[in-house]
Amino acid sequence: MMRYPRQLSVMFLTIVCSSTVQAEDAGRHDMLLLLPGGPVHLRVQIMDDAKTLEQTRADYLTRLVASLDTDQDGKLSRTETQKHPLFVSGRRFEGNKFLDSLRSSRPYTTQDLELAVDRAAGQLVTYRQNNALADQDLSVFRVLDRDESGLIDRVEMQLSPARIAERDSDFDQCVTFDEFLTTAPTTMQGALVSPLLDEPPGAVHSEMLRDATEPILAARLVRRYDTDRDAHLTADELGWKAERLESLDVDQDGKLSMQEMSRLATAEPDMSLTVDLHQSSSDAMQLVSAHAADVEVARSDLIRLQRGGLSLSISYRHRDPMAEANANAADTFNAIDVDANGYLDRDEIAEHQRFARYLFDAMDQDDDDRVFAEQMMSYVKQYTEPASTTCQVTLLDNGNGFFQILDTNADGRISIRELRQCETQLLNVAGNESAINPSRLTKSYRIEIQRGGVGLFGRVDRPTMDTPEAFLKPPSGPIWFQRMDRNGDGDLTWDEFLGPRDVFHQTDADHDDLIDEAEATQATKDAT
Repeated sequence: MMRYPRQLSVMFLTIVCSSTVQAEDAGRHDMLLLLPGGPVHLRVQIMDDAKTLEQTRADYLTRLVASLDTDQDGKLSRTETQKHPLFVSGRRFEGNKFLDSLRSSRPYTTQDLELAVDRAAGQLVTYRQNNALADQDLSVFRVLDRDESGLIDRVEMQLSPARIAERDSDFDQCVTFDEFLTTAPTTMQGALVSPLLDEPPGAVHSEMLRDATEPILAARLVRRYDTDRDAHLTADELGWKAERLESLDVDQDGKLSMQEMSRLATAEPDMSLTVDLHQSSSDAMQLVSAHAADVEVARSDLIRLQRGGLSLSISYRHRDPMAEANANAADTFNAIDVDANGYLDRDEIAEHQRFARYLFDAMDQDDDDRVFAEQMMSYVKQYTEPASTTCQVTLLDNGNGFFQILDTNADGRISIRELRQCETQLLNVAGNESAINPSRLTKSYRIEIQRGGVGLFGRVDRPTMDTPEAFLKPPSGPIWFQRMDRNGDGDLTWDEFLGPRDVFHQTDADHDDLIDEAEATQATKDAT
């Protein structure tokens, strides 16, 4: 039976009531989103192909031992692990007689292996935060705010479809978030000028999204919400209803002490859901229960919560870390292999410090001073596999969420159908006001759940706004419709339609110059 360190067990289970863990609690992770108006409690059961992450990690350790134990004596010697990436850091100073004398020749223990995997892969669940998108959302506002007055007036709302359509720099009839970040396209002698973007800042460890079982969470809550500085929190300070606080208020004094707050993971959450990291985006996430009525399932991989001045969405992004790492490694290999002879030598890696320090020797399995593509890919697979046993939960601050306002189906881009609705959407946001003032809009956040990964040659999990490929719904409708819908937005324009114009207009039953899935399906039935 594989033993795990105490801190790993605490992180894995949000509450342990006895030595026997209830089946329904397996894989359960409670987290608190510390918003200005009070914390939001989320409970997520994270699984991997119907197994807990802890079991996935244990299965990996079993496979690791079996693959490295070449003499099948049930033990791993230092020689057997010599070329494995998990242990490469311990070989950076080989050849030093003093350090070599300190090394033990005893086989690796189970605890040694667990620590090596923990060091390489990290915790089973990690919490990250990306604040860059809040500033980037201003790019969308600037496109809408034509006169730069700081407000979006009625005339600008009316002009919004044309202003946004100008951002379609790749001419796919959809505008993604990244296209708002470029300088307004200009034409010079018939050429489109679109400068390259700098890579946005990466995510950092989350301050607002916290594990509900962390030992100092109560202190964090007091520091953030205790307005009267009495080291206790009332329902008003937490933004809760009185009855919600009562379930944790053991001494019934109408407020929570730090000791009572330590039981938050046992309380009824605002929302409970399940995620299976093995599944595709359309099958992985399910809403189990919602404490509040302001929760809606917008899509199978998107859940929304609207509460006062808060807009929170929770999404799942399917991720294949191995495919990412392989593509990243292949690009790196081709870039370094300047003579294109199919292998890397020491002259080619001279300007690559990480290679020169230890990666080259670690990948050079036969010690012939050459690293072939197959050797690199084998090393990358061994390096990436332990990270694939983890889950990454990222909080993204979307600012005022202007992009989300216009992207009504939340697929990560503004389609032609949504362009036509831009003015209506903005008028709904303005309400009775003559203009939209960003300072009065709700704050928009998104929590994204995905499998963990790692970039051996630089970041491959670039934390930007929604990328369309990750959030597009699976193709549906007749096959001919799917093939003609080149941008995958669920509508056919005349430019995409490959048939005669009279057939297009005949199929377009509502005469909106778009053929949707329902119209395509009906036309197929009529033809048969």
